[in-house]
Amino acid sequence: MASRLDAPVLGALDELPGEAQKWQVSLSWRYQKSDRHFRGTNEEENREAEHSEVINTIHLAELAIRYNFNPRTSLTVGIPYLIAERSNPIRDADREVVDRSVVQARALSDMTLVARRLLWDPAGGHRGNLSLGFGIKLPTGQNNVVDTREREVDGERVLSVETVDQSIQPGDGGFGAIVDFSGYRLLDANNELAAYASGAYLINPEGTSGVQTYRSRPGEEIMSIADQYVLRAGLLYGPQAWKGWSVGLGGRIEGVPVHDLIGSSEGFRRPGYALSAEPTVSWTHGPHTVSVGVPIAVERNRQRSVPDLANGTHGDAAFADWLLQVGYWYSF
Repeated sequence: MASRLDAPVLGALDELPGEAQKWQVSLSWRYQKSDRHFRGTNEEENREAEHSEVINTIHLAELAIRYNFNPRTSLTVGIPYLIAERSNPIRDADREVVDRSVVQARALSDMTLVARRLLWDPAGGHRGNLSLGFGIKLPTGQNNVVDTREREVDGERVLSVETVDQSIQPGDGGFGAIVDFSGYRLLDANNELAAYASGAYLINPEGTSGVQTYRSRPGEEIMSIADQYVLRAGLLYGPQAWKGWSVGLGGRIEGVPVHDLIGSSEGFRRPGYALSAEPTVSWTHGPHTVSVGVPIAVERNRQRSVPDLANGTHGDAAFADWLLQVGYWYSF
C-alpha cells in the first residue's frame, strides 16, 4: 500500500529536518473506504446498484521516530499498524446478491528505516530546501493472514479458511528499498506563501511471495510483491497573523505500477493509480504540530496487470472517493 510511505506533510514553511541533536516523534492515521469499482478509468456503476461492490475499510496508524544527527541529516524509523476489513457479496445460484462475507486483518505492518539529507544548511538563509532520502522496508508485517470466508453453494452456506485478499494484508512479504524527496520554495517577501513537492517510491525487487490468492485465472494464483509510489505538489499559505495556522491545496497521485523497476512483475496485483485534489490544514505551536489532509479523488484507473495482459483480461479494483489523513508531531 502506498499509504505506508506517506503521512500528512508538516508544511513547507517548517524547517527540515529541524535543529541538530533533537528528536521528533509523530503519530499519523489514515482512513479510507474503498467501494467504487473501476476497470481502467471506467466505473462499473452496476456494482453499487446491485449491491455487489467489494468494500474495503482501512485504518493505518503509524508511529515514527526521527533523530537529527545535525541540521541537515536525520534517520527515521516508521512502525505502522493495520486494521482492515473486507466485505464481499454472497451470491446465490442465480447470481443474485443475498448476503455479505466479511474478513479482517489486524497486525503490525512493514516497518521502514529511512535516512534523509538536506541539500542546503537551514541556517544559510535560503528561501527553499530539498531533502533527499534513501532507506529500506522490512517484511515485518504478516503477509498470510487468514480468516473464514463464507459462500453459497447449491443453496447451502459453505465456510472456508483462506488467506485474506492482498489489499488488506498487513505486509507484502519482501524486502524493499525506498527513495524519497521533500522540498519547498518560499514565494513572497513575507514568507507566507510557499510551493511544496514530495514523493516516494518503494522498490520491491522480489517477484512473488508464495502466498496463495485462491484465484483461478492463470498467473493469479500467487500474490505479487509490487512496487508502490506517491507524488504530491501544491501551495501552502500561512500568514503570521494566523498564529501558527496554515492551509494548503495541491495534487496527489499514488498507486501501484504494472511493471516493477527491478525484478519480476508476475503474480496477482491490482496495478493502477488514484489522482486526487488534496486540501490540507495544519497548526504549529512550539514543539507541537497537527496536520489534517483530505485527498479527494478526481481520477481512478485500474490498469491491466501482467496476468491480465497474458490472458486478454482486465481486472477491476475498488477505489475510495476520499481519504482522511491526520498527523501529530512533537519535537524535543
